[in-house]
Amino acid sequence: MKTSERITSIDFWRGFVLIAIFVNHIPGNLVENLTPRNYGFSDAAEAFIFISGLSVALVYYPKIAQSGLLDIAKRCLLRSFQLYKVHLLLTAGAIALFSIGYELSDDIGLIEADGRDAVFGNTAKGITGILVLGHQLGYFNILPLYIALMLWAPVALILTRIHATFALAVSFAIYIFARTGTLTLPSWPEPGTWFFNPFAWQLLFTIGIVTGVVFAGHRPRYQHTLFVICVGAVALSFAVMTNALSLTPGLFDNSFEHFDMTKQDLGLGRLLHFLALAYVVTQLRIGRIWERSPVGPDLMRLGRNGLPVFAVGSILSALGQVIMTLTAVKSSASPHMIGMVFTITGVFGLLALARYLEWNKLNSDGLRKSRAKRLGLSSVSPG
Repeated sequence: MKTSERITSIDFWRGFVLIAIFVNHIPGNLVENLTPRNYGFSDAAEAFIFISGLSVALVYYPKIAQSGLLDIAKRCLLRSFQLYKVHLLLTAGAIALFSIGYELSDDIGLIEADGRDAVFGNTAKGITGILVLGHQLGYFNILPLYIALMLWAPVALILTRIHATFALAVSFAIYIFARTGTLTLPSWPEPGTWFFNPFAWQLLFTIGIVTGVVFAGHRPRYQHTLFVICVGAVALSFAVMTNALSLTPGLFDNSFEHFDMTKQDLGLGRLLHFLALAYVVTQLRIGRIWERSPVGPDLMRLGRNGLPVFAVGSILSALGQVIMTLTAVKSSASPHMIGMVFTITGVFGLLALARYLEWNKLNSDGLRKSRAKRLGLSSVSPG
């Protein structure tokens, strides 16, 4: 597979993941029953982090030899700071929406659920906690993880440059310490730790980086035994998550601990399921097939404009939660149905946003080229 094709596939899957995250962040809407998290141990979070690592490898690894590790570290630091600014803006927007929603509905859950009570109960400490990333609102905690991983990225890149196996070994050792509770980041002002432990999740991010380096320009080789094992793992996960298509009630509840599906510190069940699923999807070229479908170009547009789409989707998801609460409190309509309508409308809104961003970029590029051409012509004045 050519590099350009791989990048196209990354855009497609990133767009798909962004839609899944948006849908899942409006709890209670009927569309969320269709997202992948209902059918496997892993969900959009694993795909998001893996794709982020893969993208880091494709963008930054070739430049290490050209500009040096110090320049790469600087770029990663600047990216982390950009993500930090976006995170603060999104959190502020969410707080404003939930404040307005509470004033309109008097529903205490809007200012108490998902960690919001720390902000509305003690504003000074809550805001300070948000500024230092010690406190993160529910559904607004994946960017802090991404910020931490971008700070880890230069280390992972240089370890991979030494040897891919060495990078994975160091990363797995850190993961083990994280799983034992030795390595965590504390929350503040509320007790506890980060919802996503970056010391654990760096393993999947590093696997993404190593994959991007080792398999740059081609996909992993097909191995029949490995493929069968991966298909079996995906099928087992599907059976557990769906209670064997409802034929075995309680199967999921009885299996949760045995399969290590904890999300906070990346349970092994989640990690192995995602890697198995990724291998199957890659070998079957599912992404390449869907890219040629009517929805393919739109999803690729979403992926190419990942950060603005994610930002707008995050604000829309908070608005969706507020609207569903207002529906439940102020009307006789079903909040689940209203949530479904809002979610579907929001998806089309994100697709329209991505189209606008690309149209605007094309226009801007055209204007720049036109100006450059005029300046070039005007510099050759007639005697």
